[in-house]
Amino acid sequence: MAVLSSGIAAALALAGCGAGGSASAGAGGAALSETQRAAVKAAEAEFAAYIKPRAADPVPALPAAPPTGKTLTIIGCPIPVCAKVTGGATRAARKLGWKVTSLQNDNTPQSFLTLLNQVVQNPPDMLAYIGLVRNSSVTAQLSKLHSDGTKIVEIAPIGDKPAPAGPVDATVIAELHKRQSGRLMGDAVVADAKGPADTVFVWDPSFAVGWGPIKDGYSKIVKAAGGSVGILEVSNHNIGKTIPSQIVSYLQAHPSVKYVALAVGDYAAGLAAAKQAAGLQQKVRITSRAANATNLQDIKDGTEWTSIGEENAASGYRAVDQLVRLEMGIPLGSRIEAVGWHQIFTQGNVTQTATAPEPPDYAAVYEHAWHVG
Repeated sequence: MAVLSSGIAAALALAGCGAGGSASAGAGGAALSETQRAAVKAAEAEFAAYIKPRAADPVPALPAAPPTGKTLTIIGCPIPVCAKVTGGATRAARKLGWKVTSLQNDNTPQSFLTLLNQVVQNPPDMLAYIGLVRNSSVTAQLSKLHSDGTKIVEIAPIGDKPAPAGPVDATVIAELHKRQSGRLMGDAVVADAKGPADTVFVWDPSFAVGWGPIKDGYSKIVKAAGGSVGILEVSNHNIGKTIPSQIVSYLQAHPSVKYVALAVGDYAAGLAAAKQAAGLQQKVRITSRAANATNLQDIKDGTEWTSIGEENAASGYRAVDQLVRLEMGIPLGSRIEAVGWHQIFTQGNVTQTATAPEPPDYAAVYEHAWHVG
C-alpha cells in the first residue's frame, strides 16, 4: 500500500482539465464528465476538511444541575461497538448520581422483545436502547412505558424517528449521522481514485433498515464519480471469525475491486493477516467506520487505509444529555437527532492506538454543561 503522505497528496490534488478543457482523467486514465469532475472536487474538499482534528460539539449549559437518584435502564447489543456506546451512557448516568441497570440482547428480535417486556414490568425513569427491530413491532411496550412517564431515547434506530408525542422522545446515531459516516468513506475513496473506482461494501443485511443510510451515503458518493459498488453480505455473528476469509474470497473473485468499505470497523478484525496471506495487501485499500483501537493500529501499521472515527462512548453521553433535558423539561431543538462528531483517520493523523477515537475531552464538555465535576 502506498505510504499515506503520497496518498493524501493524490487525494487532495484537484483533477486537471484536458487540453480542450472539456474533460479530465481519473486515476485509471478514463475521461471524466463534468458531473464526475464536480463529484471528485466535492469529495476532495470534504476529505480535506475531515482529516483535520475536529473538536467536540458544544453542549448548551443546563440552567441548573440535573436531579439525582433517577433510574436508567440501558438495553445494548453484543457487537463490540455497542458496548462502547452503552458504556459511555453508563458512566455519564453514574456521574449524575443515577442508578443504572444494563441489559444486553443476543442480537435476535426475540431476545430484544424479552428484555423490553422485562423493562415494562418495572418502568424506570428513563430508557436508552439500541434498536434491533422497528418500533412498530414494539409499539405496545414503548407506549406503556411512555404512559408510565419513562423518558425514552433510541440509539442507532432501525429507521425510526422521534416524535413530539412519543413514545420515543429522541434518537442518537440516527439516519443523518449514519449517512454522513458512509458519505465520508465514499469521500476517501473518490478523493484517492480521482474518478471512477470499483469498490465493495461489506455489511450484515439483517441490519439493512438501520444500516441502509450508511450504504446509501457511501454508494451515492462513489457512483456520482462514476464508480461501482458491489455488495458482500456477512453476519455480525462472524466478526473476528469468517468475515476476513469472506472478504478475501470476494476480492479474489473480483480482481478489479480496489477499495473495500466496511459497514463497521469491527469487521477488520483479522482482515490484515488474511489480506497479507492472499497477497492482496498492496492491491486493495480498506476503509471503515466506527473506528476502534485496532483500526487505528492497523492504519498506523499501513494494513488498513482509512477509518471514520465517530462518537462511541460520546454517543452514550449524548443520549444521557437528551434524557437530562427531557427530564428537566428543556426543549431539545436540533439535538433531538443531531449528526454527531466524525473525523477521517489516516496514517498521517493517527496519534494514539490505545482506545477508539472519540471527540476530544467530550466528557468534560458534557459535565461542564451539566454542572457536575
